[in-house]
Amino acid sequence: MYLAIVSKLVGESLLSFYSIFVKKINVELILQIWSRFFMYVAISAFFVDWVFIYKSILSTYGLLLSLTTILHVYFSYRSFQLLDSGVATTLYYIYPIIILLLYGIPLTPILLIPLFGVYLIANDSKKELYKNNPDSRKDSIIKNDTTVKEHFWNEGIIAAFIAALTEAFIFYFVKNIKTLNNWNHIFLSYFIGASVLTPYLWKNIINMQLYSGLSLSLAVNAFIGLFGYYLRFYAISRLDTYIYAILTYFGIVMSYVYGVVLNNDKITMQKIIGTLCIVLTNLYMLKERRIDL
Repeated sequence: MYLAIVSKLVGESLLSFYSIFVKKINVELILQIWSRFFMYVAISAFFVDWVFIYKSILSTYGLLLSLTTILHVYFSYRSFQLLDSGVATTLYYIYPIIILLLYGIPLTPILLIPLFGVYLIANDSKKELYKNNPDSRKDSIIKNDTTVKEHFWNEGIIAAFIAALTEAFIFYFVKNIKTLNNWNHIFLSYFIGASVLTPYLWKNIINMQLYSGLSLSLAVNAFIGLFGYYLRFYAISRLDTYIYAILTYFGIVMSYVYGVVLNNDKITMQKIIGTLCIVLTNLYMLKERRIDL
């Protein structure tokens, strides 16, 4: 059990790295998205059941899963670009509540608590909208300047909500694609996106240099795709649902850590209270309802 707990914590640490990597890597958003779709398909292809893939890829749930994943990744990445790392990740983690609502739980006053948390986070007066670094260079692989104009903050909040909503839909679609091999789910999720984006971005892909932001993006996605998801799957099959749910929120902690260390984000009391409102409500409702994440 202890090994499963460590696997879950390390897996969440790797997966939450996206929240800062998307912001700091000097690569166009669409190319970042392609690198994720391409590497996830390339890696999962080694582990899938091809007979199952052939039967499922054009099924209703297979198509819905693929199309929803495209929306999910775009809006997730957009929120990572526009918001502090911890804020974007916290707002994304309202998806368990959305799942419970989709499963028909009644609206109760307790749902006002996470909404209040969202309000606190979205209206934090100390959010850092301007981060200028005069040493930033356009040809640098890593961005030193992560300037965000103020009106984009609200766009980031909306993007995070859509990311959470699409994650809830993905949960439902995956539950209806019955397979014990989770690599099948990853392949089905990312195949259409990879198939569409690869020819569309072909000129950029063939001109990719070895030492570039895009090659780094491919490498990071390969590492996270292989190890991050493997560790998550390892933990899923070995941990109690509620313990797994609790450990999932370690990703929020790591997102704040990444933001502070790598992007000089500020943690305020308002953000802490807002985050706790969302996380504690999630944990309470998950414990009461026993819905798997």
